Amino acid sequence: MPSKPREITLVSTIKTKDMKKIVLLITAICLTSETYGQKTSSSSVDEYECIYEYQMKNDKGSSDVTSTILQIGRNSAMFSDYTAFQADSAIACKAPESEIQKFKTREKRNDLLFDQSVSQNVPKGKLTVYSVITPNYYSYTESANPINWNLSEGIDTICGYTCQKAVGEYGGRTWTVWYSTDIPASFGPWKLCGLPGLVLAAKDSEGIHKFKAITFRKSSTPMNFKPYTNIIKTSREQFVKAKNKFEQNPMGNIPAESISEMTIQKYEDGGHSALVNGVVLRVRPNGYVPLELK
Repeated sequence: MPSKPREITLVSTIKTKDMKKIVLLITAICLTSETYGQKTSSSSVDEYECIYEYQMKNDKGSSDVTSTILQIGRNSAMFSDYTAFQADSAIACKAPESEIQKFKTREKRNDLLFDQSVSQNVPKGKLTVYSVITPNYYSYTESANPINWNLSEGIDTICGYTCQKAVGEYGGRTWTVWYSTDIPASFGPWKLCGLPGLVLAAKDSEGIHKFKAITFRKSSTPMNFKPYTNIIKTSREQFVKAKNKFEQNPMGNIPAESISEMTIQKYEDGGHSALVNGVVLRVRPNGYVPLELK
């Protein structure tokens, strides 16, 4: 890892005033937390975080945009949705319960939530994916380096770092990524890892899915390597097939016999969340285009 990382934030359509207020709030909570203050100096030196803008071109021809985050340690990393990370951070920093509930509600109402959390090199030599097919949570493991990358000519600058190009195939898509050896960590967004530098940007050959780093900085926020409880373990092949089928019609693809409770939570602004057995039923407003086709 670089000894003096540059904290660079690029202008992004998702960097709204509300998000800035949330970041400042979490920072204030953490800095006043006794638990946070007890983190050792060695862990704070070795831990970083990279925030990525994630874009998905939907079936309506427009792009859905959200934020994701990669927490980077010396030998492992954790990739997750940014609103989920905010909720976990508030809990880890022992924020007041009222603030924790605000972050949990924001996560619950995020229709664009990136619902695959990926621990890289945990356990060692493996990727572990945590995701949801309502009303259940699932996990599976695969190789820590699932993509056979071909290094290519080409140089770009992303988030202030010089990057090199690599191309690889995975899950029925061809991915082009840009990685920086200035940050010698073999991690990246989602499962796009295994290169001699941090992946700072990626897109598939059809331009449907895109990740781009907008901030890289030091961090002392602990990683949550098991975001869900009551997890059903499965295989990648079974999960991808079931997930892609479910997302075609979330409300119609829940087996009736699996439902023990359905609730609707209403909010003061008129919005609502649907939960099945306590698990959010998220209906994508512009449809779902899978990252993995097979």
